[in-house]
Amino acid sequence: MNGSTKKKLSFQKNGEFKIMAIGDIHEKINPDEKTEDFLRLMNAAAEEQKPDAAVILGDIISGTNRLENRHATPDELFEGLKRITEPLVSRGIPFAVTFGNHDGETGEPKEVLFDLLKKIPGFLNTNDSGATGCGNSFSLIYDSEGEKPVFNLWFIDSGNRAQDGSGGYAWVDDSQIAWYEKNSNALKNQNDGNPIPSLVFQHIPVCEEYLLLKETTIFNPYKAKGHGRFSGKYFVKRDNCHGYLGEGPCSPDKNNGQFKSWVKQGDVIGAFFGHDHLSDFVGLVHGIVLGQTKCSGFHIYGDGLMQGVRMLTLRESDPWSFETEMVRYRDFFGTKCNSIKGYMLYPDRWHTNFETSLKIAGAGAAAAAVAVCARQIIKHMKKRIG
Repeated sequence: MNGSTKKKLSFQKNGEFKIMAIGDIHEKINPDEKTEDFLRLMNAAAEEQKPDAAVILGDIISGTNRLENRHATPDELFEGLKRITEPLVSRGIPFAVTFGNHDGETGEPKEVLFDLLKKIPGFLNTNDSGATGCGNSFSLIYDSEGEKPVFNLWFIDSGNRAQDGSGGYAWVDDSQIAWYEKNSNALKNQNDGNPIPSLVFQHIPVCEEYLLLKETTIFNPYKAKGHGRFSGKYFVKRDNCHGYLGEGPCSPDKNNGQFKSWVKQGDVIGAFFGHDHLSDFVGLVHGIVLGQTKCSGFHIYGDGLMQGVRMLTLRESDPWSFETEMVRYRDFFGTKCNSIKGYMLYPDRWHTNFETSLKIAGAGAAAAAVAVCARQIIKHMKKRIG
């Protein structure tokens, strides 16, 4: 087995363990006002929520020095990584990462990023799984006495582009599934033959997220367009799906059986993903909670200042269940933001419609679009808040 041994995670004396999942950051080498907004969110969330551990869900840092139009050096990447993890490190919060599809585009391979992260205090991942990818590992959470493992966290590298050259997103491959099952079985054997309840964290979502959705028409104002093999269809949430569907899940076109493996092993009770910046929905599929974590960074497309982090609360007394919620920038600072202002404060799908109207129809149609868009925004926000 290769569980992380850098820091022993344990439930608090009150029987709780809180995890802060951090969606796509896309930090830049050259910090700016968007970096400041991200750090404000991180500091506020870490200070108020006081997580026992954090997981960064990929697409961590972009490796271009925009001022000099070149790839970043390892030293520049290290400074960027230290900057975005400082709110965790300064509070003694251990953290893990799952690499995203853009993390290999830094000018340096993910292995270089991993070696840089190892220099930062509190980093949990190991990288000796022998499976495809970088940083596949797990961290056990012990009871409040620090004696017996009662929960487990899996960190999986979901890859970049499709392995068959089809142009879609990668899938977790056979070697990774075999690695997971081998270690899942070993943990079960150490626990009197009983599976240890666990959560999975990775960047790209599994195909089964589409089971939480149902098809709708292009005219539905709450639709989200599908991705990949679902790209010609539109979807809304089913009744058992809660939270916000801002875009269709950008999962692989090939289902390689990762979710099926979780069901077979019987230890995974939930899996949480990044990748899709707008969505933060959760729902139950075949006994496993699948959930999206909205982006936390400000350098990429977002959803009207709804950036945030996902909190997950485990309880030692009932490790087979957990609670989760999104905590957003707006919860701390309202609409006071350095980098997002004006109509960009509204949800992405509405201001995108407005911009399209400006380009296509000119000022007259745009004025009408403003009125329609405003009515949609008010209705939409009331529904989300209420």
